[in-house]
Amino acid sequence: MSDQIFDRPARLRSWPVLAALALLVGVTLVFLIEFVISTETEIAARRATPEPLAADAYADQLAALLADADSANGARLVEQHHCTACHRQGAANGIAPAFVGLSERAVSRRPPLSAAAYVYESIVHPLAFVVEGFNPAMPQNYPEVLSDQELGDIIAYLLTSDAH
Repeated sequence: MSDQIFDRPARLRSWPVLAALALLVGVTLVFLIEFVISTETEIAARRATPEPLAADAYADQLAALLADADSANGARLVEQHHCTACHRQGAANGIAPAFVGLSERAVSRRPPLSAAAYVYESIVHPLAFVVEGFNPAMPQNYPEVLSDQELGDIIAYLLTSDAH
């Protein structure tokens, strides 16, 4: 009988800890569910049919980016930023479109965009248009990772027939 007297207060003292733990687990679950739903909604919104673009879309940005662009440096940058992992080695496995022939395909990929505008949009706003047959796997942080000079150099390289 004396053992029961000592057990009750110990059990009564542990219930706030258990309640707090249950509350923490509940809040965490709600947060995770909301996070997943909001992420899926955002991705779906970005993949929605894009608004029609004008032929001169991105013209101002491209003029500045390509003014002093160095395609040879762009070739080095696609290696440095591991773009070739998906667009060269991964292209054989259907991970991403290949760089080979991009300058020719880009002309008609997303009318009325020019080839340069299409390549620019593909890097800066990769979810604006996803090539059929590919998943939207392009990193979305290149505007933060690349300087304007680097972005211009990469675009200039990708528009050459040497891009591979």
